[in-house]
Amino acid sequence: MIQHSGITKPAIRPDDLAMLTDVLEGWCHEKSCEIASPAAKYVARELVSWFECGIRDRQKLAGLMRYAHLEVDKPGIVTDASSGSPQASSQN
Repeated sequence: MIQHSGITKPAIRPDDLAMLTDVLEGWCHEKSCEIASPAAKYVARELVSWFECGIRDRQKLAGLMRYAHLEVDKPGIVTDASSGSPQASSQN
């Protein structure tokens, strides 16, 4: 277990990491995006965040990634799917 800022999170196991990597690689293939690109790094952080929040299903994670509208040339700018308006995201 990892404790950070008073929150205890389970460590990501090797099989979980492999699944997350596969999901991210699928997104990169769909978006014609290099895995080392700023956009992929942003999406990877979101993916890990969703996983840590308890979303462990591969299909659900892949679906969430499709709804996280990311302007590939401006990582960190996410468009709210309901309003279409840009929102600044916090990148740690």
